[in-house]
Amino acid sequence: MIRCAIILFFFMASFQAFSQSKWMQEIDSLCNLSFEAYGDYEFEKAISFADQAILISQKRNYEEGLLKSNFYKTIAEEELNPSSFDPNGMEQMIPQLQQAGFDSEEARAYTFLAGIYSFFGDIERSIENHLLALSIYERLNDALGIASVHNNLSLVYYDQHDYVEAFRHARISMDIEKKEGDPRRIHSSLNNLAIIFEHTGPVDSAIYYHQMALDMAYQIKNPYSIGLSLSNLGNNYANKGELDLAEKTLLEALRIRDSLGYSRGLAYTHNRLASLYLQKSNYSKSKFHAEKSLENAQKASEVKVIRMAYERLTEVAEKTGDVRSELTYLKKAAQLKDSILNESNTKEITKMMANYEFEKQQLLDSIQNAQQMREQSLVFDERLKVERNQRIIFMISGVLFLVLAVGWWRRYKFIKKASHIIRKEKDRSDKLLLNILPTKVAEELKETGKSEARDFEEVTVIFTDFADFTKKAQHLSAKELVHELNICFKAFDLIIEEFGLEKIKTIGDAYLAAGGLNNHSCVMDVINAALKIKDFINQRNFDPSIPSKVKFDMRIGINTGPVVAGIVGIKKFQYDIWGDTVNTAQRMEAACGLNKINISKSTYSRIKDNPNLCFEFRGLVPVKGKGPLSMWYVESRKNQIQKFEAVHHDRIF
Repeated sequence: MIRCAIILFFFMASFQAFSQSKWMQEIDSLCNLSFEAYGDYEFEKAISFADQAILISQKRNYEEGLLKSNFYKTIAEEELNPSSFDPNGMEQMIPQLQQAGFDSEEARAYTFLAGIYSFFGDIERSIENHLLALSIYERLNDALGIASVHNNLSLVYYDQHDYVEAFRHARISMDIEKKEGDPRRIHSSLNNLAIIFEHTGPVDSAIYYHQMALDMAYQIKNPYSIGLSLSNLGNNYANKGELDLAEKTLLEALRIRDSLGYSRGLAYTHNRLASLYLQKSNYSKSKFHAEKSLENAQKASEVKVIRMAYERLTEVAEKTGDVRSELTYLKKAAQLKDSILNESNTKEITKMMANYEFEKQQLLDSIQNAQQMREQSLVFDERLKVERNQRIIFMISGVLFLVLAVGWWRRYKFIKKASHIIRKEKDRSDKLLLNILPTKVAEELKETGKSEARDFEEVTVIFTDFADFTKKAQHLSAKELVHELNICFKAFDLIIEEFGLEKIKTIGDAYLAAGGLNNHSCVMDVINAALKIKDFINQRNFDPSIPSKVKFDMRIGINTGPVVAGIVGIKKFQYDIWGDTVNTAQRMEAACGLNKINISKSTYSRIKDNPNLCFEFRGLVPVKGKGPLSMWYVESRKNQIQKFEAVHHDRIF
């Protein structure tokens, strides 16, 4: 009888545990469905799934399930109505998620907070929360989570107009997501790459990636993603000048987004249609869509698009001669000018990212050092055992004395040889480190094991690029292409070293260097290096022994100002510089004529009185993302005189 009671007790307990496991799994499943719907921008469906999970949790009096369900409901409700964004509630929820051990939800909470702070223009706190999420995902080895953070960081750098870093993070995200094979996430990365190409060019590359994103959106049958890709694609058709195709594409995007009733997306598409109709000189339609863009942006509380709508209405008023409205809209746009992009934010973001990567590197270094110490201890113990056996053998048998003596001599020779090899390898590694990093940074790394990012108030940045490089590359084999680039870049390296500048990196056929980082170079050193680089290219192009297909025309851009410099990454790390000064130098190069040196106003003001130079003022030249900027061509006065004498001689004879 007792045995039957015990069996019945265990049966009931097992059944109860099974039943409990079943409804807990149901709550987890509903929460996962809620997050999937949230990721597909189906916020009402996400709220519905979360509500079902809440009901089960309340019925079972399951506090942890209630916490998780309320988290997913909160993020869906706030995304459905961005005007309700409030970081305080989520910040109060995070400690509860930590205590419950919900690591994935904690990381997603940090990501959601980062999005809210980015929405409000608080870039520093946005980056801080992205990095907290990244550290959790890396600890969990969650590849898709890591990819999502890099995707978001790509958008942050895109808003800062740092397209090199934006492209790097987008590529990291894309590589991870391709391995994981999630079409929805791949669509997001393709879209990010495409919008970066919208600003860096060429426009055909932007269209290519937007078309790939659209194909992926149709594949996953997600209306939101289809509307997004069509809107972006139509905008790029307009940029390319294919206005009729742009109009057809944007109207289809508007139809889809209107059916979804998503104010934020409608605001962007209406704004792009307003811009398109301005190009087509249809001012009534342009005004209509600009007003619709403003209306939807205000519903979504999207300050960035509200400002864009006012700017578009300003353009319409200007075209139609409505001066009063033009002034009104212009004032409102100025009041809402986007505060995200500024030099201070750029520096703080760079420092934050650099410090994060260095902390991670220090942790890895400490683990590696501990491993090395353990290995050295084992080796040392083994040596002690060998030496102890040798002493025993020596005491037991004097006959083996000679053998031991020879053994010790050989050991001495081995240690001496090993010491020589170690010293040689150390010298080699030091030389390699100095070839990669500036001397001060290398010494700091060797002494302390880390190097902090630093601010430099005045650095002159030189940016070079070969014109029509892609077309030239089509006529060369890969081996020939690398060989010719190596010839040019080796010459550039020697010139940069001659004038005491710091080479930063090469990006494809582009070459980036700077003066002022090592306190041994000034603005004139950069100018002289640029003149010598230009002379090298000119002499090479006039050399009849070199085939024309491997001759390159180039552009050189120079700008002076503050930068942040340091090391990023944990593998194959390199010294790099960031800031608006670098971006402006690239803009100087992009706006430069063939085989010319184009300098900014800040650089010109520092060298304008140099008697060995002559300048050609180019006026105010429009620059994408910056508006009109003053530019000058600079030339050596000696070269200018030689050109004049050559022309004068030709005219006489």
